[in-house]
Amino acid sequence: MRGYTRSEVEAFKEAAATALEEAKVELLKLTEENKALSGKYQDLKNLEETLKASVVEAQKGAEQTINNSKKEAELIITSAKQKRDDVIEEKHRKLAELETRIHELEFTRKSFYARLKSELESYLKLMNQTESDSSIKIETSREPNRNRIAKHAEHTEHAEHAEHVQHDNQTNTE
Repeated sequence: MRGYTRSEVEAFKEAAATALEEAKVELLKLTEENKALSGKYQDLKNLEETLKASVVEAQKGAEQTINNSKKEAELIITSAKQKRDDVIEEKHRKLAELETRIHELEFTRKSFYARLKSELESYLKLMNQTESDSSIKIETSREPNRNRIAKHAEHTEHAEHAEHVQHDNQTNTE
């Protein structure tokens, strides 16, 4: 049988010890590198979770801002519509007041003309009675004046009636 020589065995042992020592150093180095990489991986994982949470919060914040803006816009629109309606209502109220005032003034004007006409007719009757009672003849030059006064009163009454009819027609067409 042939066996190994001691120097070969010693050389093999030394080579094995050196290889084992190098493997231990390499294993230690790889273990340290693995720890470092695991730490970096965990840091990146934590950063990823933080970023995800930040994105979710940012989305929620954006949605809330959008919803708040929509609500504010709706309030502004509602307020503007209410103001518009109030202004329209106020204008309608003022228009109704003006129409009432116009009718009152028209009535006052008609009443005034009616009283004036009545007064003028009374004065004409009185003049005619005075003329016939006292047998004094009014000069013929004054006769056209009385006729003019009576004609003016009639013309005024007709003009008022025509204005009233025209105003009623305009009011009805509106």
